[in-house]
Amino acid sequence: MKPAPNANFTSLGTKTPGPDSPRYLEYRRQWMENPETFHLRDFPLHLDLEATNRCNLDCVFCDKRPALSGAALGDMDFSLFARILDEAAEHELYGVKFSYRGEPLLHPRLIEMVAYAKRKGALDVYFNTNAMLLDETAARGMIDAGLDRISISVEGVDPAAYEAGRRGARFSLLTKNLTALVNLRDALGSVTPRVRVQTVKLPGLDLDEYSRFWLTMADEAGAVDFNDVRNRRKGLAAPFACPQLWQRMTVTWDGDVMPCNNDDLKLLSPGSAATRSIRDCWLDPTVQKAREIHRRLASHELAACDGCPWRTTQIEKAEGKRS
Repeated sequence: MKPAPNANFTSLGTKTPGPDSPRYLEYRRQWMENPETFHLRDFPLHLDLEATNRCNLDCVFCDKRPALSGAALGDMDFSLFARILDEAAEHELYGVKFSYRGEPLLHPRLIEMVAYAKRKGALDVYFNTNAMLLDETAARGMIDAGLDRISISVEGVDPAAYEAGRRGARFSLLTKNLTALVNLRDALGSVTPRVRVQTVKLPGLDLDEYSRFWLTMADEAGAVDFNDVRNRRKGLAAPFACPQLWQRMTVTWDGDVMPCNNDDLKLLSPGSAATRSIRDCWLDPTVQKAREIHRRLASHELAACDGCPWRTTQIEKAEGKRS
């Protein structure tokens, strides 16, 4: 299996057209083609910068829960963030996402981080959120800072089921904050942030009903594959190459760098952004060796990839064992 960019995401419908500037289209061309052709540029197209690994909810299906067990909690220092973005500005970074683990809106300087990324030329600045903290102050700040899009995570349309799965959340507050964000954006005459409501494809979830309900409030509805972290099929030797090695890197709140946002154990980490440049990490021999193994479609040979739930899901989809 050659890399299939965005294979884990399904668009369930849109109400408004997405960005179509020449620079954005070039970004998406490289996003799709670089993994398919194994073309390596000298810097990532996109960075996942973990604003914080703290979270205000306790979701029963959280796939990052094992990675957070016993982990130190904290927020990315603004000076580390700024140094990363200063370097990225010299290398045509297109995308910045302030998510990995945790709820980004818990970071006290997230609005400043969004504004800084935009000033440094980042084209696609966004984050995932549960929207519980997306009050009017946060919404106005994000609009003014130039946030390009926001993905609000919500499973289903039933308040009781939602609150049972996302322990600590309130469905009424979610819809209130979502509606207020869109109304404020429109009142200010802005087209950004583009608002997506997104679900994990949990068993039994009616995606048609989901999209009909949420598209009355949001610009777009989408769904991502349910990757069961318990489903670690080690030794699965099916030929597979992951697109992330040619697209992006992840930096944790305290600076650890990984070439994949599923390498929760940091088995392929080339070091820390606190002591190394992102470019050096991107071209590090450890990461280059991983790319060579993926080019050979032998990713099962890597401890970080063998048993990866995302890899398992994509292989099972290719084999027709799941949709």
